[in-house]
Amino acid sequence: MTARFKDMVSWRRLQAPDRQALEDLGKLYRVDLLPQAQASLGMATRIRCVRLSDEQMQVSDLIWCLGEDDQPLYTVETGHRLLRPGQALERLSAQEMSLSSSHALALTLLYQLLAQTSQVLDRMDQGLSVSTLSLRGFLSNVGTDYSRGAEDMIDLDSHMATLHKPLSHVMHSIDDLEQAAQRLRRWIYQEKSMDLGRVDELIAAIEGMQRRAHFAIERQRFHWRAAGESVAMSDLNVTKVFTVLWALLVPGTALINWYGQNFHVMPELSWEGTMWVQLVTVLLLTAVPIWTIKKSGALR
Repeated sequence: MTARFKDMVSWRRLQAPDRQALEDLGKLYRVDLLPQAQASLGMATRIRCVRLSDEQMQVSDLIWCLGEDDQPLYTVETGHRLLRPGQALERLSAQEMSLSSSHALALTLLYQLLAQTSQVLDRMDQGLSVSTLSLRGFLSNVGTDYSRGAEDMIDLDSHMATLHKPLSHVMHSIDDLEQAAQRLRRWIYQEKSMDLGRVDELIAAIEGMQRRAHFAIERQRFHWRAAGESVAMSDLNVTKVFTVLWALLVPGTALINWYGQNFHVMPELSWEGTMWVQLVTVLLLTAVPIWTIKKSGALR
């Protein structure tokens, strides 16, 4: 396997930890390896790469410089080791593509980077599933004695925040891979170096990954909104309780205030059955607002 890798003249796999090392490599190989924001064909670009290592996401930049098919592909790993030559050789052999074709190699490596991104997105989906379980706990307790409030959202909020940044890195990585694939397609279209259908399949796979990542982001936003609505419903139930208590206490409070005025003439106090009449009156005055609140549906 090592001998075959040495025979891959279509690939210059380099590593540079800083800008100075990158400039030195450019001078050594007589190629501009400094990435440009608006790069044309043949110029170096930067690809944000994500991958899993011991269940942890690692983010690193890869300098990508692709030229004509008979010119080597330059890749510069600026951090973690991202590319797997052995895996690339296996795919080239399986697809019966030439080892001397830089475009075929670029196609293989882009598939490899896309697969690494897919693994990270799978891990993100698992994290969103955990959020779903927490959200179900919120919803199942709404309207019960175990209803939760805003203070109980701390754990869920913290978990959702930890997912937001990785998702943004994944989206950035997918966008960079799409741009690299589109540049590869333009090279292949110009030189007819290989079947365009191969790179079109790659672009379709990247677009499918983009839709999946967008769905994950929307799913995260939905979980957050649903949790907020759940807390709002829980707080509304507390408001309903105080509303009912207010309706129960107001008539009695009004009656106490009335007879606490110490009027000089209050003949009804000497009437027979006055206490019972007053109690029945209070009960009727209490029942009317309760019935009104229930009729409006606020007690549901």
